[in-house]
This record gives sequence, structure tokens and C-alpha cells, in this order.
Amino acid sequence: MKTFSDEVAGEIPQVAGEQVVGEQVAGEYEKAIGENMQAAGKNGVAVGGGAKYSFSELQKMMLQNNPTLKQCEQEIKQSLLDVKNAKANLSPTIDFQAGFTYLVNPPIAPVKVNVDDIINSLQWQEGFRPTSTGQYLTLYEGLEDTLYTIQFTLQQPVFTWGKITNGIKLYNQILEVKKSQMNLETKKLNTELETRLSALWYLYKIAKVLEEENKYAGRLVKVSEDAQKAGLLLAQDVLEARIQAKELDIALQDVNEQIKNNIFEIEKITGVMDLSQDSFDYEFDESFVDKVLLLDRDAVEINALNEEQDSIKILSHLSKVNDTAIKISKASVYWKPDFALSVTAGYGGSRFPLLEENYLRKDDYTLNFTLGLKTCVWDGGKKLNEVSRSISSKQVTQIKEEDAKANIRKTLQTQWNTCDVCVLKIDYQKLKIETTQSKILQEQRAFESGYGSETELLTSQIKNCNEQIELLRQKLNLASSCFMIYFLYK
Repeated sequence: MKTFSDEVAGEIPQVAGEQVVGEQVAGEYEKAIGENMQAAGKNGVAVGGGAKYSFSELQKMMLQNNPTLKQCEQEIKQSLLDVKNAKANLSPTIDFQAGFTYLVNPPIAPVKVNVDDIINSLQWQEGFRPTSTGQYLTLYEGLEDTLYTIQFTLQQPVFTWGKITNGIKLYNQILEVKKSQMNLETKKLNTELETRLSALWYLYKIAKVLEEENKYAGRLVKVSEDAQKAGLLLAQDVLEARIQAKELDIALQDVNEQIKNNIFEIEKITGVMDLSQDSFDYEFDESFVDKVLLLDRDAVEINALNEEQDSIKILSHLSKVNDTAIKISKASVYWKPDFALSVTAGYGGSRFPLLEENYLRKDDYTLNFTLGLKTCVWDGGKKLNEVSRSISSKQVTQIKEEDAKANIRKTLQTQWNTCDVCVLKIDYQKLKIETTQSKILQEQRAFESGYGSETELLTSQIKNCNEQIELLRQKLNLASSCFMIYFLYK
């Protein structure tokens, strides 16, 4: 499986003649996220049975468990829903209302007429006049005790000065921002993961040298104490030897603390709990540093500032978001009405629809078409302020983009300077180590022949260990700077 160090080997031949953009890398990360984020429900994976993790396995755990990536994934899902909601504004809105009312005392009573009153109001021939009966004739039975109401309402935007279409465009742009943020966070975490693994690799080496140096210091204390008893050394010399041994204990403790801190940060990145020094199957390829140092520095800066880099792409998308927001604000100013069509179909009657008698004759159904408009005439200047705010936001984004590019240039310059200094110090330390090793051989021969002092031999061996530790520290600093440069470059 390719590691972060291996990736640079494939990129270096392309540097001399062309710019290498980050889109391909971002696409690979995005694909990996899609394959691995399905397991994102896990909160952490415990290490059991002395399991060892390679860099690629830790990468997979990071994609599955890292809380920052989980949050980014949820933000992308929310942005997708925002896009769907914005598109839904193009479709009609259909509402339904229904109601049932029971009238205890209906407002319209039955209408009845006395039959005798009708008879008496007419002119009758003699002998043909009907006799009085006292009966009543019901003309209207009155309002029934039940009342049903049903209504469908459809509202369809007709013309909104582009607010709906620009709203869809705006949310799509925000979605692209979220995707770029997730790609950037993935690359950041990926870089941090291997940076910390390489730091552990060097710290383990430093700890081993310190342990070796501690043995020499312990032996030096013993020899000094024996020499003091024999009257060959002063008590001050013995005390200095003990102090030197104690300083080594403190240095070893500091290195172990750095190891623990790096392991803890790796646990946070990957979500893998209970890691230890034996949990990693990783060896740093130091040729990665040489390959990064061979990169053309101008090409690195050009590629780091390329518009396809996620850090630059995010600001570019935000600038587009502000452009779209300005269009929406200008479409919402005064005397720019929105037009919409409203269609209402309803029924209101004492019987359930289609079950009432003579429903065609009663004509209880309604169907209405309405074309309406709505606009803001004046609101104290709020609409104009929103336009000004959108324009100001765009200018702020442009300033941030220029500032980000300046920071990238500064970071690259700083890291290149650090690399140059570390390379010089590494060469210097190699010369010092060569010198001390030559001195150790001489003192070893003199001691074995009986002409030399074991104290001087031990002191030279301790000094050699110190030079080796300093060499490893400079290599660690150089590797960290190379990781940062490659992160900005790729």
C-alpha cells in the first residue's frame, strides 16, 4: 500500500515541465471517503491482541472514525438537502384543508306556512272554497345539524426576478464549498497522521540513543566514585558526573512524554484507542525528504497557489456565493413584485361530498383562479442595506483570498528556510559524529593498552551520543518541514 512518502516519488518527474494540481488527489480522497464513511457510526476501535497498524490501515480508521470528517460529511448531507429545498421552490405548493362542524342550534330554522292562510289569500267562487284544516306546509326544512368543508389550494410562483433560480445556484455553490472543506480536512489529517508517525519513528531512535548514553553515564558515575575513593578525583567531579546522569534521565523522560503525546494525537485522528509504541507497523522512508528537496521551488509555489487547490478553491467558491447573494439582494429591492398563481377548489355543505342529494343543483362547489403580485414598497432601507452587505461580504472574501495566498507564500518560504538550515546542521552533525567516533577509537586503543583513561573514553562516548541525538532531531525537523511543503504543493 502506498504511503504518504511514496506518493511524492510519482509526482516529482512531473514538476519540471508542468503544474500539478490538487484536483486528482482531492478526487481520490473523496472516493475513499465515500467507500469508508459507511462505518462512521463507530466512536472508536480498541486495539486488542497486540495488533499492529500500517499507515494505510490507520488512514482507513481515520476516514471511518475521525469526528471532524464525520461533521464534514453531515454538513455535506445538509447542503444537499438545502439544494433539494431550493429546487422545490420551482414546484407548486399544494395545501389541503378539511373540517366538520356539528350545529347544536342551526342558525336557519325550518320555513313553514299555514295552509289556511294560503286559502284565505285567494278568491274563491261560491261553493268552491275549501274548509279550514289547520295544517302547515313545510317550504324549507332548515339548515342541517352537520357542516362539511373541504378545500385544496395550489400556489405556483410565476416570476420572481430570478430569486428562485439564483437560490438554487447559491446552495449548489455552498455544497461545493463543503465538499472542498472535507477534501482539505482529509488531506490535513492525512498529512498530520504521517507527520506524527515519522516523529514517533525518530523519537524511538532518540530514546534508544538516550538509553545507551544513560549506560555510559552510569558507568562514568561508578568510575568517578571509585577514582574519588582512590584519591584520583575530586568530589566536585563526581557530583558533575551524577548531574550529567540525572540530566539524561530527565531528557529520556521528556522524549517518552513526546512519544505519548504523539500516540495520543494519533488516537484522536484515527479513533483507535489504547495504542502503544508497539502498535505501529511503520518505517519512515528518508528518501522522501531528498525527493522533496529536489522539487523546483518556484513550481511548488505556483502549484500551491493554483485555483484548484482546496484552500484556494474554498475562497473562490465563497466569492461566487457572494456574487449570487448580491443578485438575490438586488432582485428583492423595492417595486420589484413577485407574481404567483393561486388555484383554489373547495366544497362546503351539510353532507359529505358527492353523497348529498341534488349536489349539482345545490352548487356547493367552488373553483377559483387568482393571479397575484407582492412587492415591498419601503421598509426603512433594509433592502438596500442587504445589497450593500452582500457587496461588502464579497470584498471581505477577496481580501481573505489574497491574505491566504500571502500566508501560503510565507509558510513555504519559512519551511524552505527551515529545510536549508536543517540540511546544513545535519551535515555539520555528521562531521562532528565522524570526529567523535574517530576520537573514541583512539581512546579505546589507548585504554586497552593501559595508557588511556576510561573516564575520557566514557566522556567521548557520551558526547558521541549527544551528537547523534542532535542529528536525529534535525532530521525530524527537516522531515516535518518537508511534509508541510508537500501538503501545500500536492
